[in-house]
Amino acid sequence: MLKFPQPPLIMAPMTDLSHVAFREIIRGFGGCDLFCSEMLNSRILPSERPGDSIYLKWANPKDLILQIVGNDPELMRDGARRLAGYRPWGIDINMGCWLKKITMHGWGVALMKDIKLARNVVKAVRSVVDVPLSVKMRLGYSLDKTYLVDFVEMLGSSGADFIVLHPRTAMDGLKRPARWEYIAMVKEHSCLPVIGNGDVNTPQDALELIKQTGCDGVMIGRQALRQPWIFRDIKALRADKPLEESPDLQGVIVDLSSFLETHFPPEIAIKRFKKAIPWLATNLKFGHYLAKEVSKINGMEDICLKIKEIFAAGIT
Repeated sequence: MLKFPQPPLIMAPMTDLSHVAFREIIRGFGGCDLFCSEMLNSRILPSERPGDSIYLKWANPKDLILQIVGNDPELMRDGARRLAGYRPWGIDINMGCWLKKITMHGWGVALMKDIKLARNVVKAVRSVVDVPLSVKMRLGYSLDKTYLVDFVEMLGSSGADFIVLHPRTAMDGLKRPARWEYIAMVKEHSCLPVIGNGDVNTPQDALELIKQTGCDGVMIGRQALRQPWIFRDIKALRADKPLEESPDLQGVIVDLSSFLETHFPPEIAIKRFKKAIPWLATNLKFGHYLAKEVSKINGMEDICLKIKEIFAAGIT
């Protein structure tokens, strides 16, 4: 059984956001223990190549978990084999995405409706993967504790090394508070390591999640987009060290634009920059204005000039 030396801190997979440029920003603050890629489509992977694909980009695969999405065991096996060949830290199977554009294909959390198919998917991926294999999942489509425990047991017996549990149902989306008590329940009834995910908004929340649930680690998504330095602060809190002051946000934003331009074609860099800015802008009184103005501009140089102008004015 996989055992972590200490509760790992992991950045969650997020489409158009958990990419190589944002990972570099987080690394600049000391990093987390592991990063997840954006979800990678098992149907498209056979034609994807590192360097050509905007999704297969990384600075260092040794701390990267590549996440694959789909429900066809053969396609998932072939996609996982390709991903494993890049020698990442691990491979993750997406059984947690609740968005209709994913579940309409029977992917993501929709796989939790069919325990037999889910088992076949995990076994197929396990057969070609010799790195740690995880499953990121939700509670399913109802608050059925027995089914949830049985499903997790199936994942373990089929070859998963650990799970990441986001304790909301498919129908919850992101609307209601995460049910941390379900993480505790699964941890109590399962021999698999359980990474907790959901509603970690402060460094204190991360330690409280571990304390309340006994989970084996913490995954953070949205708050890492708002404050890429949160992992640094959790590490400091865990070591009883004083927290550093929040960084110069203008510098963070400029660094992100630079990393994006380094790794992506101009049109993709701008698209991803515009998607990231509303998250980072939540730290500012004039954040809404900043994000709105950035959305109107189509050139990275002009965007950076506008950002400099807005920060200088301190518009509120």
